[in-house]
Amino acid sequence: MPRPLRSVPPAWRRPLAAAVALPLLALAAPAAHAEPDGPAQVWLVEFAEGADASVLDAARGLDFEVRHDFERIWNGVSVETDPATARRLGRLGMVERVWSDVVFGGPAATGPDAATESAQVPELAQAIRTTRADVAHDRGITGEGVKVGVIDTGIDYTHPDLGGCFGHGCRVAGGTDFVGDDFDSEDPDHAEPDPDDDPADCAGHGTHVAGIVGANGEVTGVAPDVEFGAYRVFGCEGSTSAEVIMQALEAALDDGMDVVNLSLGQSFQWPGYPTAKAADRLTEEGVVVVASMGNDGESGVYSGSAPGVGEDVIAVASTDNPSERMDAAHVPALDRSVGYQVLGDAAEPEAGTATDGLVFLGRACADDASEGDVNGKAALIVRGTCTFKEKYERAVAEGATSVVIYNDRPGPFGGSGVEDLGVPALSVTDTDGKDLHDLAAIGEAPVLEFTGETVLVPLPRAGLASSFSAYGPAPDLAFKPDVAAPGGGIWSTVPVADGSYESLSGTSMSSPHVAGAAALLLDAEPRLEPRDVRTRLANSAKPVAWGDNPDLGELEAAHRQGTGVIDVVDALDAEACLYPTGVNTGDGTAPRTFELGLTSRDREARDYTLTHRATIATTGDDRDPGFSAAAPDVDFEPKELRLYPGQTATVEVTVTPSADLPEGSVFGGRITARPEDGGESLTMAYSGYQGDYLAIPVLDHPDFPKLAAVVAQDPETREYEYRDVEDGESFSLADGPDLAALVYLGHQPAAMDVSAANADTGEVVEWDREAFLPRSPGPDDAMGVHLEDLVAQRPGALEPGRWTLTVKVLKALGDEDDPDAWEQWTSPVFTLAE
Repeated sequence: MPRPLRSVPPAWRRPLAAAVALPLLALAAPAAHAEPDGPAQVWLVEFAEGADASVLDAARGLDFEVRHDFERIWNGVSVETDPATARRLGRLGMVERVWSDVVFGGPAATGPDAATESAQVPELAQAIRTTRADVAHDRGITGEGVKVGVIDTGIDYTHPDLGGCFGHGCRVAGGTDFVGDDFDSEDPDHAEPDPDDDPADCAGHGTHVAGIVGANGEVTGVAPDVEFGAYRVFGCEGSTSAEVIMQALEAALDDGMDVVNLSLGQSFQWPGYPTAKAADRLTEEGVVVVASMGNDGESGVYSGSAPGVGEDVIAVASTDNPSERMDAAHVPALDRSVGYQVLGDAAEPEAGTATDGLVFLGRACADDASEGDVNGKAALIVRGTCTFKEKYERAVAEGATSVVIYNDRPGPFGGSGVEDLGVPALSVTDTDGKDLHDLAAIGEAPVLEFTGETVLVPLPRAGLASSFSAYGPAPDLAFKPDVAAPGGGIWSTVPVADGSYESLSGTSMSSPHVAGAAALLLDAEPRLEPRDVRTRLANSAKPVAWGDNPDLGELEAAHRQGTGVIDVVDALDAEACLYPTGVNTGDGTAPRTFELGLTSRDREARDYTLTHRATIATTGDDRDPGFSAAAPDVDFEPKELRLYPGQTATVEVTVTPSADLPEGSVFGGRITARPEDGGESLTMAYSGYQGDYLAIPVLDHPDFPKLAAVVAQDPETREYEYRDVEDGESFSLADGPDLAALVYLGHQPAAMDVSAANADTGEVVEWDREAFLPRSPGPDDAMGVHLEDLVAQRPGALEPGRWTLTVKVLKALGDEDDPDAWEQWTSPVFTLAE
């Protein structure tokens, strides 16, 4: 039901986009007036424990089609039917819940277009050295005999670094295309999959991911001798669905994959969403599942993605590489080259050409005066305030022959939303941009000469958490992410037709690094279970400094880095394990206690000492958190112990939050078992909430909830435009305008109830409860509850007259029987006409 508002797109393109979509009340498209029960669409029907698809035998009189039974990986089926019938299925005995088949945005990643340099390049090697996978290679541990499934856009198996062929005897030995080239789950004309047996990649993302896992050629991946399974779930452009992803998970299990990588996700989700539960089921079957944590770090806390937030899934955060390879432009006036990226779909400069002289235009937003005449010149613009599209179109309208936008913050950047007007649009770093600005200011009019070469550009957050890397914990406070790996500025394979190699950034790039590391562990010890693999990787991870001010000596939030950046060698050499690797200590202000198990794999007795180091806490607004270094006190019982071969000892840990820590904070720390006489230290991490978690407001926003009239839907973005309701305005389902309640969810609610009440008769119409909703991503990203959608589920329920709408939300972890756990809003009276 809730639909995203039209909003200004972000200035950078996210590797993992996510549509705001909810379970039963969510509709991907407006209901058709010609179909009183609404258009048919796909739903995921979850059965109660112990039940199976035979439950649906009781619904033989209803019009629905079972599309797929996921019995091996999830206790449910996908069905195609209209919203009203989906609602009726949800009321069958032994049906736990009906979920909408939510949209998973197309996996794109920030980075420049492919370069043409053919010499050996260091970026992936830098990342591999960071995690010491290269040392494992020197030991002869390369992933040989391990099967890694890549659920993504497919793999260009013709790439020489990935084996050059497809099928038996090839490195990409199997897989399938579940969707076809034209598939886009958000486009009604292309939303039906057209599967085939060829998982070739026409988008590039999956090939880049596969290269990080195990390229072996011009670049070397983490596990260069693994065998790949390619499971294509995206078309050449656009989005996919939960149903398709779950089919791919099922196929990977059937095909005997040892490790599965999912560089995709739906942001702000709960661990109970079907893709997360299906991924958990694979781990129960012995498959290591690794997934991106997500790229909504700039949207604050609780921003992780499903399936990464799944309980048994290894969710991976991202750190930046030391440098990123970018296309180069030589600037004679600087006597050096600068790195650049092409923005959006703008024209790409050709090698051997050059820009006209640069003139500074300013910020180039609608209300800004032009600071220079760019007619017949190249426009130099500073980033910020308005979109790249607006800046680009403004410069072109003023006659610019090229557009160069420089960063207003450290480092390189990419961006989307720019449509080609025949003029190149490039981005450069803040440092390079300021140097170009200084030259332009004295009339030098510097030019950029495009050489077709590349240049390494230092990244300001080298070794620190990438700015895009999402924060945990999960909405149920479960500890996430689990570990981190390099994901910012990674040079890897892309389809040969697209230039063979490219630098991209995202947790899409850090996840396959960990998938490759898992393959190395399984190469060395094939009998390891998924839990063992996660434990070994997490226990041996190294801490990440707090990225916002590394000089202070604080550590990055545990709920952003997990236990830290993986160390493959220490994972291979571990002589004991500390479990669990991540603990949620709950909420409140009092001390909390949990237990850890320390198990020896050693051949001799060893003495251990337990130590603690706090990580930075996030405070205040979920979307724009502050930070606190107020450290909790941690006590161990025992603090020191001797562990004999094969023995497991239990340690009781008591965490007392600092009295100086503001309520509403998420705090955490690292607990390490240090051997007294050498050997590898073992680390786990924890997080907790300071204060009453139920006190986080959900419906508290100065502008929402409110009623609004629906104006139009953008055919490309599928987002809606609204206007204020006029005094005395009536609404008609037959003739329009449609009415919507715009609801802003300040935090993930555990449930939402929607009802309508007749203001004259007192009649109340209720809709089925929603469970496990995502929060609104940005500070003004409300969602539209459309009256048209409600009526599609309850045809004829709302007669002409005067009505109100009521929205009730159950706070995360709230008891539905406790009135204080609910928030409620009731609209003003509106008139519904014939």
